[in-house]
Amino acid sequence: MNMSKLYDNPQYYEIAFSFRNIRKETNIMEGCITRFSKIPVKSVLEIGCGNSPHLVELLKRGYRYTGIDLSRKMLEYSQKKVGGEFLNRVKFIKANMNNFTLAGKFDFAFILLGSLYASNSSELQSHFTSVAKCLKPGGLYLLDWCVNFNPLTNTKQKWTMKKGDITVKTAVSYKLINPVNQLYEEEIVLNVIDKGKKKRIIERERKIAIYPQEFFCLIKNMKRFKFIGWWNNWDLDQRLDRVLKISRPIIILQRI
Repeated sequence: MNMSKLYDNPQYYEIAFSFRNIRKETNIMEGCITRFSKIPVKSVLEIGCGNSPHLVELLKRGYRYTGIDLSRKMLEYSQKKVGGEFLNRVKFIKANMNNFTLAGKFDFAFILLGSLYASNSSELQSHFTSVAKCLKPGGLYLLDWCVNFNPLTNTKQKWTMKKGDITVKTAVSYKLINPVNQLYEEEIVLNVIDKGKKKRIIERERKIAIYPQEFFCLIKNMKRFKFIGWWNNWDLDQRLDRVLKISRPIIILQRI
C-alpha cells in the first residue's frame, strides 16, 4: 500500500470532501451578501482554497475569484478547472493564511471546512489582521466550521465517498497536545482504492481550538470587524442560540 501526503493528492482530497452541496452553499453565500453586506460584491477571496470547490459556480455567477493556499499542487489543480472564458477573472496565490498581504482589496472573503490553521493566539490574531487589510469596509468574512462549539476531545468522524472507479474512505480525528494552549493535532487519513490499487494518505497538523466566547472577545477587541451572527448547518433560519445540536456552523463578520 502506497503512502503519501494529503495536499499532494488534490484529486483524492476533492473526492473525500465532495459531500457538500456546492450550489446550495453558493446560494447561502449570496444570501449573506444580500442581507448583510454594505457594499456590492464583485470580487471574492477564498482563504485556504485547496481544490477550490466553489470556484466554477462563483465564476458562472459573474464573480472575480482569488484563492490563496500554501500547497502549490492544490493551486495548480484548481487552476486547471478554469476555462478560457474565465481566465481573466481568476488568480491563485501561494500564501500563508496567517500572514499575507495582497494587492488590491476584496468585497467578500470566506474560509471553509474548518481550514483555519493557527497554532497559537498570535497567529490567530495575525490571520484576522491579514484578512482585515485586504477586505473593503462593509464587506463580509464568512467562516465555515472554524469555531469549536463542541469539545474536540475524543472526536472522530468517518465517511466514504465514491467517484467512478475511485473509492475514498476518510477518517478525521483530534488528539489533545497542550491543554493550556488549547493545541490539538488533527489527523486526516484517506484510504483510497483507485482502479483496484490501494493507497493510504495521512496528514497531521497542529491547530489551536477556537471556542465561541473567546472568538467573540477576540473580534470585539480587535475592532476591525463587526460580529453579524452565527448559524447552524449553512441555514440562515437556524441561529445557533436556538438549536441543541450544532453541525457545520457558519459565522459572518463585517469589516468595519
